[in-house]
Amino acid sequence: MGRSLQIVCLFCLFIFSYDKVSAQSINNIGQNPTELVADDLKVFPNPTTDYIQISNSTNIKKVVIYNMFGKEVKSYFHYANALHDVSEIKAGMYIVKMLDEKNKVVKSVKLNKTYAGV
Repeated sequence: MGRSLQIVCLFCLFIFSYDKVSAQSINNIGQNPTELVADDLKVFPNPTTDYIQISNSTNIKKVVIYNMFGKEVKSYFHYANALHDVSEIKAGMYIVKMLDEKNKVVKSVKLNKTYAGV
């Protein structure tokens, strides 16, 4: 039985080595472009007092800010180089969700809103 298993394994190796699909494309099967870009999205400045921006946000259409209880605090329609005003939000920790045109969450990050007083 061990010999037949070796033959099957060698046959499988031959088939996969003959296939012209590269290792890179095998690793990317099932991933969509927004998943690949999500690592590049950054919310800044963080911590913030007055506004936030999002870098590399070409696929982002909406930004929603939630408090730590999951209640929506603020939402914005997003466009390239937009400044989103957070000056009215109380100081504390928040979750910023970035959504695409289908309202699918592309990325979520923590946001530290600090006090802007004197």
